[in-house]
Amino acid sequence: MFLGIDLGTTNVKAILVDECGRVHSRGQAGVELFHTSEGGVEQDIEQIFQATVSAIRGAVAGSGANVTAVGVSSQGGALQLLDSHGAPAGRVISWLDSRGSAFDRDFTQRMGGDWLLRHTGHDRACTTIGQLLRLRAQRDTRLDGGFGIGFVGDCIVGRLCGRRAHDATSLSLAMLLNPLLKQADEQLLNELEIDPRQLPDLIAADCPAGGIGPDIARLTSLPEGIPISPAVHDQYACALGLGVSAPGDVMLGAGTAWVLVAVDDKPPGKPCDGAFLAPHPIEGLWGELLTLNDGGSSFKWAIDLCGLQNETAGEIDERLIAAGPGADGLVFHPQLATGKGRITGISIAHNANHLLRAVVEGLAFEVRRRLDMLRSAGAKPGVLCAGGKAAASPATRRIIADAVGLPVRCMPQSETSALGAAIIAARMVQPTASWAQVVARMSPCGDVVEPSGDADAYTRLYERYIAGPGA
Repeated sequence: MFLGIDLGTTNVKAILVDECGRVHSRGQAGVELFHTSEGGVEQDIEQIFQATVSAIRGAVAGSGANVTAVGVSSQGGALQLLDSHGAPAGRVISWLDSRGSAFDRDFTQRMGGDWLLRHTGHDRACTTIGQLLRLRAQRDTRLDGGFGIGFVGDCIVGRLCGRRAHDATSLSLAMLLNPLLKQADEQLLNELEIDPRQLPDLIAADCPAGGIGPDIARLTSLPEGIPISPAVHDQYACALGLGVSAPGDVMLGAGTAWVLVAVDDKPPGKPCDGAFLAPHPIEGLWGELLTLNDGGSSFKWAIDLCGLQNETAGEIDERLIAAGPGADGLVFHPQLATGKGRITGISIAHNANHLLRAVVEGLAFEVRRRLDMLRSAGAKPGVLCAGGKAAASPATRRIIADAVGLPVRCMPQSETSALGAAIIAARMVQPTASWAQVVARMSPCGDVVEPSGDADAYTRLYERYIAGPGA
């Protein structure tokens, strides 16, 4: 049996799965976000650790002795400063924290997008870069002396086995990895006045960080000494859980924010605009991560606006189907998170059904736009593997398949990052089995939706969408 842990932003989940990926038990515990008046968003690493222990105990209750390995997935870019003894110094600075944004913009302007692409695989500074520059500008005393830099994932792994470790996907989303060198970028670290020794250990996803310590074994009922993986970024763990493990595979994480992870067997000459390039957890593969910023949040906005919160998923699907392709000319451009969203073509003839359909179509068109960007950078998307709430909606996945013109493999399970972590755990203790064999055995097959006869109509609708209002 394998334990997969997902250290999410608001919840810690743990699942116990067998060699075929069947989930036998689950555990979950919530964690808080603390908001400050200046746009800060923080968390308590001790609370996250206690939630991790609680989730593990819930998942392994009565079955702890059967667990042979533990895998860890984690939110990315959540910065935890450490004192000279390795203890937490203050709260976690969440990836949602906006206090470093101005410093990120200044750094991007000073160094240039091309420089950042060469050194980090992303064309603009974010997360760790801006936060460290902000803290230095404020003369934060936590940066004095021999401080350390950690992130939520490696800090929790360190508590469980005594060694803080994460993989390249985690360091990539922290904006400190040179993806082509597969190590922290020395020039960037110099700019930030960081010594590489201040960072967590960087190891392969299927290389054990260590073994479960005796105190943790007593707390959780896990066997002492079983291997635990380094922390892997949750979107890449999700990709593994969805079976995204071969060139041409593209993950669509259709949650609150929709995210794409495209897989190839070589890095692009130049990543597409806005993408994070990183070595994939599977040796020899590469990933480009793109976010839509919007997604489920836009659909929830439309549901709330229309007062449909009490309708069932089936009733919402009936509304989507009733509106028909193109939503009778109503077009939604999903940029609500940035305040740039817009609706065009609206008339007195439109109703709630049209708005819901337009929102889903707008999101699907944004997925297609990013797939086109990936193609321009040399990628060859072949199949879209969708997970999350949207993948559970037959109407939504039909719209996505037609709008993007690709087969969509749908797996609506809500624990795909934790499942990906369990797949990593299995790989650690089964080194003679290839990654492809482990993923194929443990990742659900899912339903495949092929593009229908509406796909040609959606190509025309997409061209109108890209052209903008008045087209």
